Amino acid sequence: MGLFKKSVIGLEMDSKEIRAVEITGSVRQPVISAWGRMSLPEGIVKDGRVMNVESLSLYLDKLISQNGFKSRDVMLGISNQDVIIRFASFPKVPEDKIRNMVMFQAQEYIPVPLEELQLDYVVAGEKQNEDGAFLNIILVGARKKMLHDFINAFSGAKLTVKEIDSVTMAIGRAALCSIKEDVYAVAGFNHDIANLMVFNKGVFSMARSVPFSQSVAWKNENGNYSKTTSVMADILISELRSSIGYYRMQSEDSVEGVYLIGLPDIRAILEKFRDAGYEAKIAQPYLDIPVRNKSSGLGNFSTNDYSAAISLAIRGLGV
Repeated sequence: MGLFKKSVIGLEMDSKEIRAVEITGSVRQPVISAWGRMSLPEGIVKDGRVMNVESLSLYLDKLISQNGFKSRDVMLGISNQDVIIRFASFPKVPEDKIRNMVMFQAQEYIPVPLEELQLDYVVAGEKQNEDGAFLNIILVGARKKMLHDFINAFSGAKLTVKEIDSVTMAIGRAALCSIKEDVYAVAGFNHDIANLMVFNKGVFSMARSVPFSQSVAWKNENGNYSKTTSVMADILISELRSSIGYYRMQSEDSVEGVYLIGLPDIRAILEKFRDAGYEAKIAQPYLDIPVRNKSSGLGNFSTNDYSAAISLAIRGLGV
């Protein structure tokens, strides 16, 4: 039994800011011990990718030093078009043979040469049909160069990246711990990207990521970006409608609820969803996790602002 409690920082970012939460303890008994946000000037991060490694290192160092973080170990969440998520089905094999099977057959599902990617997977469940027993596998691949840019930025801030996770998966875990419907959709978002997911009886059934910058609606008639809450909400609603429609073509189950996880302006976006006819709700994960020094000089803490970072840190405690 260790004399010291484990501590990990969950951290994710977009073009506007970095968000981080430090959690101490264990997966079963986590305590939020520090948190913080750091605004980023334009051009350091774009659409979830690092554009300026040295500048990002400086802002990471400021975030850690100014907000009472003690750990230097980071569970990093990334969300950009260099992250590929695919759903696959493989014949059921013994647990110790799953990894070799997945790595051998993954190229059939991934549209990028595997040697360009860091590949991981999650077993999402099992199914049985007339052909036998199968494993439902979520494949997650990320381009190595993009990952190296992040790792170099963290190294420059004297931080250790313990592991890198998809923000989509982190938001998914946050949703699973707080939503009780059998079949529901989640719209997770930050300043740059929408992550759309559907869950069925606790199983991650569909996921897709859409950068806001790829939408025609994101630009005004002069070609300038119109980054308003209203435009963001319209894109989210359109993409979620498309995702639910696709899911319903693949499944007989109807989506029972729609939940939002993200920032900015989540309550204004919620009203736009309701105006569009969705009985949407804001997901409320992690409300039961104790927050140390909640009334300290670190500022007000809201789990809604840090859902992905909390999910990342909790996973990091188990690594």
